[in-house]
Amino acid sequence: MAKIRDLKYNLAFNIISAVVMLLMVFSLIVSAIGYISFTNSFKREYSQTTYHMAETATLLVNGDYIDKYLETSGTTISYQKTKGYLDSFCRRMDVSIVYVIKVDESDYKSFTSVFNSVGEDTPYTPWEIGYQQDTTNEEYEMLYRQLYAGEIDRGIVYRTTDLRGAPPHITTLVPVKDSSGNVVSLMCIQRPMQELIDGRRPYLINIALSGAILAVLVSVSYALYINKEFVNPLKRINEETTRFAKENKKGHELGKVSKINEISSLGYAIDTMESDMLSYIENLTAVTSEKERIGAELNVAKTIQENSVPNIFPAFPHRTDFDVFASMTPAKEVGGDFYNFFLIDDNHLAMVIADVSGKGIPAALFMMVTNILISDRTRMGGTPAEILTFVNDNICQHNRADMFVTVWLGILDIETGKITAANAGHDDPAVYRKDGKFEILKNRHGLVVGAMEGMNYTDFEIQLNKGDKLFLYTDGVPEATDKDNKMFSIDGMIDSLNQNKEKTPKKILSGVKSSVDAFVGDAPQFDDLTMMCIEYKGKSDNSDCKKALTVDASNDSLHEVMSFVDTFLEEKECPMKTQLQIDLAVEEVFVNIASYAYGDGVGTADITVEYNDGEFVIELRDSGVKYNPLEKADPDITLSAEERQIGGLGIFLTKKNMDNVSYDYLDNHNILRMTKKF
Repeated sequence: MAKIRDLKYNLAFNIISAVVMLLMVFSLIVSAIGYISFTNSFKREYSQTTYHMAETATLLVNGDYIDKYLETSGTTISYQKTKGYLDSFCRRMDVSIVYVIKVDESDYKSFTSVFNSVGEDTPYTPWEIGYQQDTTNEEYEMLYRQLYAGEIDRGIVYRTTDLRGAPPHITTLVPVKDSSGNVVSLMCIQRPMQELIDGRRPYLINIALSGAILAVLVSVSYALYINKEFVNPLKRINEETTRFAKENKKGHELGKVSKINEISSLGYAIDTMESDMLSYIENLTAVTSEKERIGAELNVAKTIQENSVPNIFPAFPHRTDFDVFASMTPAKEVGGDFYNFFLIDDNHLAMVIADVSGKGIPAALFMMVTNILISDRTRMGGTPAEILTFVNDNICQHNRADMFVTVWLGILDIETGKITAANAGHDDPAVYRKDGKFEILKNRHGLVVGAMEGMNYTDFEIQLNKGDKLFLYTDGVPEATDKDNKMFSIDGMIDSLNQNKEKTPKKILSGVKSSVDAFVGDAPQFDDLTMMCIEYKGKSDNSDCKKALTVDASNDSLHEVMSFVDTFLEEKECPMKTQLQIDLAVEEVFVNIASYAYGDGVGTADITVEYNDGEFVIELRDSGVKYNPLEKADPDITLSAEERQIGGLGIFLTKKNMDNVSYDYLDNHNILRMTKKF
């Protein structure tokens, strides 16, 4: 068995096999062409002779008497005489059937037999005059129609399959006309084609035998030549390359291993390759070690940079008065862009976005220093202008590299929606007013941070109302270029923002990133791409927009929980589709709490529903065993139910139905929070 397996991968065997296969394919092609030509020639001969027979037979039938023959049921002397002629003609011509039919011209779906002569040694029974029969199939129906209409002068049907006990045959149909030239019936002659079937078999056998003999002769002679000039030299080359791959040291030179120039050249090339490869390995070992060290350091730097800015979202899952999302995509492993946002206190949110000159590690280090200075100084208090003035002076004192950074810093008063901001040479933000569209908000710029010590910056204000959004970005967004060096531009960015204006900050940033990627195409990323979006929702001033319920964490409480949630949703005129999606999610989470949170013990579950500016917020809280259902991997829904692992489908559907699902563990409580807009 092992020898057979080795033979399968033997070069000589495969080459000879390929030659044999080509010869066999050639024989098959020749056989097929000969078979088709032989068959077509027979068919032409059969169709011509059968047609002439039919033409001759029509001379025996007087078309003017067809209807009279049918009316008298063939009792006239003329009919009997004609019938005798046709019977004699059928026997002498050695055909299966000679018959004349009158077709129903209303739909050509049936015919009436006029004459029917059956040859000797045939399986057919002659029809009596007047016998009616349905048309065999649509092919015959079409021929009947064309012959009666005079569109064709003959019809030919070959039957070699679906014969129902009859031998293969050809049927030729020609019109029988009266003295006025009108078609009154059809003359049909059926002729057996057994000669065609019998003649093809010996032809195919001869071709097959010739091909097999030729394949054997060519294989033997070709095998000797291939083994000497191809297989043995290639074996030597293969053995040498295998040895070199294992040992990585110089061996015996191959030199001229074959009379075939290409194989001989391959031997010389292997000798040269071994020498060059040994030199290359020595150089590569040194370079690789250095590159791995740099790569490891860059990976650490990338991780440090990513963790220096907020990167867990939702960033403030328990705040319903605003929503913020940001993203940062460096052009290299590390970049000079950065964003940051943090709560100074419960009512003030600081937001910063910046772009350091340059790229790579120097820009990343400068970014880290700037971010730390801005964050620490902002927490100490003061306006954005005062903060930027402080940061600029500190950076200028130690800026021997002459680097600088553009900064936009704003502080949002969450209660009023007022933003106090200062701009150090950064791009102007875009603002969306509820029921309006995104527009660039022009404001006064100061000099970039790090350019000159002693600069004073100016504060300005932006008022956000409920539903308004603020979009911050670095120049990597509008200046993203395609392969033709065309820029995405501010207009392109605004168009993308307005296409996604009704969406959440996360989806707005995703939409802009998709637009940039589609515009850039395969062109390499030129600059860091950083974005941040905040949506101001404000505090709800209606007490009926938030309700809470505490129940026993058991399945018996499910009806009460669902009734509580549905009543709240209906009061807020929630669409039925949205209500069904929320119901499915609440039921899934509550049943999980009732089934697993307290084990065999007892406990309670708190359900809070809140409505704010077109968004429902549902929170379920329990003090049971700590468990984050969002950590479970999503099930592979492409698998069948039998193949898929049990569990995880319910929370997967919950995440699909809701806009956002988040988990937190605070004060010994599991807190699952879900939001849904409509």
